[in-house]
Amino acid sequence: MKLSVKPVGVAVLLLLALSACSSKEDDEPTLPEITNKVEPQEVWSSSVGDGIDHYDVQLKPAIFDNKVFAASRDGEVAAFDLSSGSELWSIDLRDGDDAPLFGGWSHWWNGRSAKIGGAVSVGFDKVLVGTEDGVVVALNPLTGEKVWSVKVGGEVLAAPVAAEGLVLVSTGGGRIFALQPDTGEQRWMHETENGLLTLRGISQVAAANGGVVFGTGNGKVGALISDKGVPAWEEPVALAKGATDLARIIDVDATPIVHDGKVFAIAYNGQLVALDLRTGREVWKREYASFRAMTLEDDVLYLVDSVGKMYAIDARSGLETWAQLVLHRHFVTAPTVYKKYLVVGDAEGNLHWFDKTNGEYLARHEFDSSGFYAEAVATSEYLLLQSRNGELTLLNLPE
Repeated sequence: MKLSVKPVGVAVLLLLALSACSSKEDDEPTLPEITNKVEPQEVWSSSVGDGIDHYDVQLKPAIFDNKVFAASRDGEVAAFDLSSGSELWSIDLRDGDDAPLFGGWSHWWNGRSAKIGGAVSVGFDKVLVGTEDGVVVALNPLTGEKVWSVKVGGEVLAAPVAAEGLVLVSTGGGRIFALQPDTGEQRWMHETENGLLTLRGISQVAAANGGVVFGTGNGKVGALISDKGVPAWEEPVALAKGATDLARIIDVDATPIVHDGKVFAIAYNGQLVALDLRTGREVWKREYASFRAMTLEDDVLYLVDSVGKMYAIDARSGLETWAQLVLHRHFVTAPTVYKKYLVVGDAEGNLHWFDKTNGEYLARHEFDSSGFYAEAVATSEYLLLQSRNGELTLLNLPE
């Protein structure tokens, strides 16, 4: 993610802020020695394009119907067999005619890029991607052929969401578009407010029970009636405070979670809140802040805060179950629940494993040195990684 007014990544901002705290090399964050208690096995590895290169893009793959769908920022979208890793199809979205990749080598020379700006998603029997140029594309999951492509207003920096009979698209300009799944035709549009200075990143919407829940660039969470896009409620998660513009950034960039009649949301420089889904009324509020996605399992919220500290929170009460500080000041991904574990990647290409019940640090494995920017994707059997340079790795962990 980046600030919307400057090409400066959040990772860079955090590192600058941390280095400003001390000029001593001894104060640089280090990783402790560890004897691994978890040993995953690699099932297969492959790659898709050049990944996200040096850009801060939350690009991660999707798993659906025993297939892996992955993309690179420059425009390659590919499908792989989940069990074997065999490539099933690939297309280059820089080519208007959906030409295969072997016909698109000229793009390597001229520097063109489709600028895919968010994770891949699957829904309504389509593979969905969006671009920084404001284009949403739907592909046939069996062949990769383009079903439809539409232009929306603003950068698409989060994966489209297929829910409530709609394809829901959030853009960097604060707009939410609802598209007809079969044609891409716009059903409705809702515009939200952004702050004067925001992180260059947006949350996906969360849709359930006839509602569409969203976060804004000015620290609010709201809900729309999915059928018409009519506002139901909007509540602040954070209030801008502090002496500098950076201190006053309060984006809700982590996708809200809807569970058991509640909305869980967190803001950068803000708070973690639980709201009543129907009314928006505050159920509880706690002092945690993050721009990374949270995950929830068995009424426990797992989060990594803005400076790399990890927490488990009882979703019913808001009480902290455990805290883990071993990755404090390291730039890490959002957490992923996989079997008995909580897994995060870091910017150096390490994958860290924790006991999800108590936060114990169990293992660290080195992967691609280009690092991880987006979190891993888990099924009941597999864990799928995509590194910054597009390397895909499927792991499993025998019981």
